[in-house]
Amino acid sequence: MAKALLGHIGTAPDRRLLEELAFLRSRVRVLQSELDHIRAEQAARELDLRVPDSPPMRYAEAVPV
Repeated sequence: MAKALLGHIGTAPDRRLLEELAFLRSRVRVLQSELDHIRAEQAARELDLRVPDSPPMRYAEAVPV
C-alpha cells in the first residue's frame, strides 16, 4: 500500500486535468464578473425606487367635546 501511495503522490498531474482546471477557473471568473454586474444593476434599481424623504406628517389634534 505504501508503494501505491508513493506512486500516486510522485506522478505528474494529467494534462487533461490541468486543462479542465484552467477552464473551470476561467469560467468561475466570468460568472463572478456577471454576478457583480447583476448586483450593481440591482443596487442601482433599488436606489431609483426609493421614495424621497417626506416631511413628517402632522396629525390634527383631537377637538375636545
